[in-house]
Amino acid sequence: MEIGQVLQKLIKQKGLTQVMLAEKIGKSPTALSQIIKGKYHPNPETFDKICEVLEVPPAIVYFLTISEKDVPEEKRALYQMIGPSLKSFIIQIFGEEPLELKEKLEFNKN
Repeated sequence: MEIGQVLQKLIKQKGLTQVMLAEKIGKSPTALSQIIKGKYHPNPETFDKICEVLEVPPAIVYFLTISEKDVPEEKRALYQMIGPSLKSFIIQIFGEEPLELKEKLEFNKN
């Protein structure tokens, strides 16, 4: 999954709109939209601001972008065994509600 897709889901979960997030990070809605659509990769400063507003560490966003297809074939069985539990644990740390947890765990089924 692309970073933009993860960010889009996190924006929704936080009850924000792209316009609201763009204002909070000092970017135009168009610039944020391009990041969400994967047309533009945010620079580290912008990415850190986005994560700060969404209250999610950058490492978590990167982790949530990993899908089974990103894992080497010979390690997929291990990923299938521990990936969902690890994601569940990480999400619980951030205090998500069970429904939101379920939605995040479904990120990588796309």
